[in-house]
Amino acid sequence: MFAATQSSGQIELDSMSDDKPIHLEGISRDAFELFLELTFRRMRAGSYTLNELTKFLHFCDMYQCCHTQEFVVSRVFAARFRFHPAQLISLAIKYHICSLFPFAFQQLAKTPITEITHAHRELMGNEIFLNLVYVQAALDHHRRIVAAEEPRILMHSNDCNDLAGCSKDWHATWWNGMGQFLLDGRNPQPYSNAVKRFKDMSFSHVSEGCKDVMFKILDEGAAFHHADHFTTKACQFLLDKLVFEP
Repeated sequence: MFAATQSSGQIELDSMSDDKPIHLEGISRDAFELFLELTFRRMRAGSYTLNELTKFLHFCDMYQCCHTQEFVVSRVFAARFRFHPAQLISLAIKYHICSLFPFAFQQLAKTPITEITHAHRELMGNEIFLNLVYVQAALDHHRRIVAAEEPRILMHSNDCNDLAGCSKDWHATWWNGMGQFLLDGRNPQPYSNAVKRFKDMSFSHVSEGCKDVMFKILDEGAAFHHADHFTTKACQFLLDKLVFEP
């Protein structure tokens, strides 16, 4: 067929030969080669680079390759710790990937605002950045409350012989322990680590029975989980507003 076309004197069309390739505007050679690798099952043994994954996503979005995009998204998620959260936020919004957004936003919430550069801010957009500032301010306020206000001993155990001394020492140990661990300016601890270190402290006149009861309350983590619930709700609000799956 190709030979007949060539002998007929007709103009040779794109894809008819190596000299007349098909030009895909806006698509890089690397991205198309990745597509061919996946299509013909010639998967590489090593990992994809961040640049390759981003280009591949652009290719899938431009040509509506839904199944291929699912594969690329799985590779991005597998390599999520190699991306800055702002990059993941940008990919999630631009290519409508709901599954990437929660992880990225939670990581941003843990990132000190001073470590977010102008480039990161441009990637995530002003609305995400503004909400992130509010979320971090609320989380810092909650952390200070938890550090300063210990859970009270409402009912002492039978082995407690000094109720006033027990409550006083519980308050003092909480402030000297949890207060320091949570509010350390150089190395603030997450709640789980702070509680673990707190349990190893000396509690002076706090009875063993009272200590066991209070430790069970800490393990339930009602006050600590409030921060996670707040972050999750803020994340869901932004997800519903900014990311949609076509």
